[in-house]
Amino acid sequence: MKLLKLANWLSNGDLERYKQQAQQAQQEQSKLQQMESELTSLNAKLQETQKQLGQTQAQLQINQGFQIELGETQLRLQKVDGEAKLYKKALFEQQKQFNLTQSQLKHTQQALARSQNWLELLKTPIQIVDIQKTLPKQNFDTLWGFGIITPQPQSMSVAGAILVKGWVLGKKSTAKALRVIYQTDILLETPVKHSRPAVMQRYPDIPTANSSGFEFSISVAGIPESAKFKLEALLEDETIVPLCDFLLKSAQIELNDTQTFSKTQLD
Repeated sequence: MKLLKLANWLSNGDLERYKQQAQQAQQEQSKLQQMESELTSLNAKLQETQKQLGQTQAQLQINQGFQIELGETQLRLQKVDGEAKLYKKALFEQQKQFNLTQSQLKHTQQALARSQNWLELLKTPIQIVDIQKTLPKQNFDTLWGFGIITPQPQSMSVAGAILVKGWVLGKKSTAKALRVIYQTDILLETPVKHSRPAVMQRYPDIPTANSSGFEFSISVAGIPESAKFKLEALLEDETIVPLCDFLLKSAQIELNDTQTFSKTQLD
């Protein structure tokens, strides 16, 4: 220690300064080494960061690819959804058309059944059992008379209708119409205007005798097993005069007999 102090004194303090400078240099070198160590660490971190950045970029590219694929998938889904909506619309229209066709088919089947029933009714012969006069005695003064030309009692009708011809001649008031009554309903009302030369020959002094005829056809297809139709005359003074009752019934006969009756009725 004494030698150091002596050397320092002999060197005018330069030795101490050199020593301090050496110490500072050592400190600087230590700092430099620390900085180099830190720099090495930073370089390692930088490399790791660059590596992570590269991985992130690669993942980003993958994600971008997924996004593109996702967009394309969404477009395909939108297209499929649009096609599904069109298919549902077409299916709804087809179902609607199918329901309409079924409804039409049902109506057609019902109409066919009605037609078949109607044909069966037309084929069912109707017998005119009797024609009963119902003119009250107190009404004898209202009419000169009346008569039924056709049909005749015990005759058959196989055409689903009965053709009725006759005449009625009013005395105090002219007969203007004839009514057909079933139960309480007026089935038809027909004018009295047809020519009846035979009636005119019988009553030559009565001007309305030649036009005293009536003629009408009444449907009897589908009547009950037995039925009664009432005929009444309506005079111009609004007097109603009962004339007769038609007693009818359904009759089941063979086809050959039906054809014979039909031909007879037409003749």
